[in-house]
Amino acid sequence: MIKLSLALLLFAFASFAQGSKSDSVFKKQIEEYNTSFANAFIKGNQGDLVKAYTDETIFMPEHSRQRVGSKTILDFYKQWLSQAKITTYERKILDLQDFGNYVLEIGTFVETLNLNGQNPFSYVGKYALLWKKPSNRSLPPTIAAEIWGSSSYFDDKNIPDIDDTAILKIKEYIPTDKLTLEVKERNNTIKNLVQNRQGAEHAKMFMTDAMYLTYYTPILSGEKEITDYFTEHEKPGTLSIEKISILTSEIIYARTAIIEFGFYSVDWRDRDNHGNVKGKSMNVWKKNNDGALLLFRQIVNHD
Repeated sequence: MIKLSLALLLFAFASFAQGSKSDSVFKKQIEEYNTSFANAFIKGNQGDLVKAYTDETIFMPEHSRQRVGSKTILDFYKQWLSQAKITTYERKILDLQDFGNYVLEIGTFVETLNLNGQNPFSYVGKYALLWKKPSNRSLPPTIAAEIWGSSSYFDDKNIPDIDDTAILKIKEYIPTDKLTLEVKERNNTIKNLVQNRQGAEHAKMFMTDAMYLTYYTPILSGEKEITDYFTEHEKPGTLSIEKISILTSEIIYARTAIIEFGFYSVDWRDRDNHGNVKGKSMNVWKKNNDGALLLFRQIVNHD
């Protein structure tokens, strides 16, 4: 876990307004990385795919479990490329937020892949990359975390089947400091709102200029889109949530935001149908002008 000193932390939260936009130099570095990654992905150059990851990178692929570290991330890409031929891959940056020592990149991607000789599949989605700025500006930035998900529902038979049996299960991070305890309290509030089907109230947990990247949905931006989504998605009806857990696995204190990594499990029932859904998220918390801790960016996908 990466922590700020108390003095720096107090300073950060005293100025917890929106982060400034990332400068053009950093944006150019990210664009160059995205182009390099796309070329390596298409050509199958596995070493080049993981050059920006570190031993601490948190990697959250869709329909697969969370991995930590470049070694396990390389294993993911080896499995992916052993099953699929990538013919096209492109990322488009939509939003960059500078949190001082970290930069959050949000965008869309299009990947055309051919799985074991099947017809080509167009995997279209959105992604988020949390970049860690180097202390030495002559060095390239590294990826602290990555997560992505499709913009519409799809059958996962169209993408590689990743073997996660060797991946360690996520462990809950037990908070001891006041700010992390506050995050935990906010998650407990969200859990109760989801279980009680109070979608409009759930939407109030987001800042008015928030972005929400959830499963099988395009990016939702701003108060209206997020409120409309939750009001419909969590409306009262025949579907009930029998059990739900929302837990934290890691916290990064950036200078102007808290980045939380979480995992969830939901037991649901709709008349005779029932099931369990597990997933993970990257949550960017900030304080508004009234001092309330709210979600500024949230990215969610299913395991």
